[in-house]
Amino acid sequence: MRKTSLSNREIYHIYNRGVDKRKIFLNVNDHQRFSDSLVVFNSKHNLDGCHFSERAQLDNEEPLVNVIAYCLMPNHFHLLLEQREDLGITKFLQKMTTSYTMYFNTKYSRTGALIQGVFKRTHIKTNARLLEMSRYIHANPIKILAAGKASGSIKDKLLNYQWSSFPDYAGARNESRIIANKQIIMDQFSSPKAYIKYVLDET
Repeated sequence: MRKTSLSNREIYHIYNRGVDKRKIFLNVNDHQRFSDSLVVFNSKHNLDGCHFSERAQLDNEEPLVNVIAYCLMPNHFHLLLEQREDLGITKFLQKMTTSYTMYFNTKYSRTGALIQGVFKRTHIKTNARLLEMSRYIHANPIKILAAGKASGSIKDKLLNYQWSSFPDYAGARNESRIIANKQIIMDQFSSPKAYIKYVLDET
């Protein structure tokens, strides 16, 4: 899987899932912990005694990666990352997934690995692929949302899905602490409404 190293200023689709396809997010608190981890561990610096919840409220200083898009699903996650420095993606993911596994295992009285092996990655080499991947990541929850009991259109459900950067792209929320560079995609659309149509029309 590691035939070539990850290169600085290049963009990658990073994804992984729970061991044995198990759920890795069991409730809102688990989702929130992982979401906060996208901020807390995206830094060259250690926590230095700062409590996790306190660090989660701070803006990133000297981030390892630029988070362009993300989506958390019940048993897996997708990240669209631009590497900022040597081994930035690897360092970020190692810190984040190790911490989350420790949190999860302590909370649910379990031991052992939670995330399946080494993270998977796809190098995004063209602009067309970048747009397609952003759509793929943001449309990921559609099947589970469509199968859910909550009323409302798929569009409304997707706009209200908290564990994705889609609401930020759609203008329904501004999660600036996590998302570093959505403009690399949004500058290619006339408005958030146009991006919503792009995601929903071709899924």
